[in-house]
Amino acid sequence: MRRGGRVAAVVGLVLVAGLPAVSRAAASVPTFTVDSTVDAPDAAVGDGKCLSIADGARCTLRAAVQEADAAALGAATVVVPAGRYRLTVPPAPGEDVAGSAEAVDGAAGDMVISHAVTVRGAGAGKTVVDGAGLDRVFAVGNAGDAHLSDLTITGGDPSHRGTTQGISLGGAILNNGAVTLDRVALIGNRADGGGGMFSVPGTSPLIRNSLIANNRAYSGGGLRLDAGATIINTTITGNRLMDLPAATDAIQVRPFPTAFALLVDEGSGWGGGIDNRGGDDVVILNSTITGNHAIKGGGGIAAGQGYAPLSPAVALGTMTLQNTIVADNSSTAGEAGCHVKDQVIRSLGHNLTSDRSCFLTAAGDRPGTDPRLGRLGPNGGPTWTQALLAGSPAVDAATSCPSTDQRGVARPQGRQCDIGAYERVYSRHR
Repeated sequence: MRRGGRVAAVVGLVLVAGLPAVSRAAASVPTFTVDSTVDAPDAAVGDGKCLSIADGARCTLRAAVQEADAAALGAATVVVPAGRYRLTVPPAPGEDVAGSAEAVDGAAGDMVISHAVTVRGAGAGKTVVDGAGLDRVFAVGNAGDAHLSDLTITGGDPSHRGTTQGISLGGAILNNGAVTLDRVALIGNRADGGGGMFSVPGTSPLIRNSLIANNRAYSGGGLRLDAGATIINTTITGNRLMDLPAATDAIQVRPFPTAFALLVDEGSGWGGGIDNRGGDDVVILNSTITGNHAIKGGGGIAAGQGYAPLSPAVALGTMTLQNTIVADNSSTAGEAGCHVKDQVIRSLGHNLTSDRSCFLTAAGDRPGTDPRLGRLGPNGGPTWTQALLAGSPAVDAATSCPSTDQRGVARPQGRQCDIGAYERVYSRHR
């Protein structure tokens, strides 16, 4: 979608954002139900049967994704019951799968989605897919269309803890195609770029009702977006950028010093929560971006820090904010909240920031304001949130919100809806 088209489509997205995601599964589309927490590939990919090589009578998550991806119709659903699914099959010997731009072998290392596949868990607090530090968890190919819902992805690390060749991208997810996240938690993943997810140029993921927390990277601690994205009702918190090793140590660890030099120069230090390199529009609605940390600037958001110096007159796209909290972020140097370079932050109003680095001047904007947020915790709903405390200036201070908040609570609860991903529910006796 082109830049103008994405912003125009925001109204439609807001209207449906609070509704449950519609399953792609139909009578003619195959559905594979996982019944084993063992990690093992499919015995005969493409035969329409999810039977793992570890136990020919059981359907593992890896085997189910392989079969769904190979479905003749190019679309299938994987149902993942409650449980912890820990990856134990490392990348194939001799292949730099963990650090490559796009994985090619779904039987080893990360699970590959090259076509239209829905992976649906039993809830983010119930279905946990753990990369166990072996590789990233999901790699979505150029023609891939992955719809992930109701699960947690954790433990993804395509860097092999510093031993993989090249620059590792996407701790939980590497997106080369299309990705939709519904009620998903990306927690505790690690990569050189995009601790939670790396989305390459030309892509534009949709993230709604989700949690991106406690991921680490050198750039884009939570999300690295090299084009566009739409983010609705989502909390992005506690993501951190790591300090780069000394140049000599980096060359010893990485056999490609030229690529690593690029990472050191322009690719690192920006965007603790979100690092957007431009190329298309990023739209953020009713989201909460807090407690993230950067090195060079943009603890919460870095917008338009391109790969090479560009004229200040050249915009790489627009970062649009509406009804969003950007607060209590930090950076070793530079701006704590928002770092803006060859891009524009466009406010549609009713945003709240704890500093004045996000250039918010629209109606209802509240720069330099304490949002009075509680700690991240289980406040109801499928993913953890940060509650608005009593007396929060974010309460009843937003307009044109999605019909529900991140938890699925109806908006508004008061005179107007609230700023951020959380809608405060009043007690009966108020």
